[in-house]
Amino acid sequence: MKTNIIKVIFLRGGNPQGRAYTYYTPEEVEVNDTVELMSSQGKVQGVVVQINVPEVEIEPFKDKAKTIIGKLKIEEETK
Repeated sequence: MKTNIIKVIFLRGGNPQGRAYTYYTPEEVEVNDTVELMSSQGKVQGVVVQINVPEVEIEPFKDKAKTIIGKLKIEEETK
């Protein structure tokens, strides 16, 4: 079953660290995509580690789950 619920691990120093956190996503993302999100430290980046998380899995805290800002755009190199 497809959902708009994903799990993200925060990037620190460009490397994923810590546990996965659950977020809603307003756009299509894939595993390993880099996304921007708000945390207690402000705007940060994270890497998607799971997509289509079943809603029943977040039932106890679904009202507190936040939404990502969006998928990080990869800028093409100019030649």
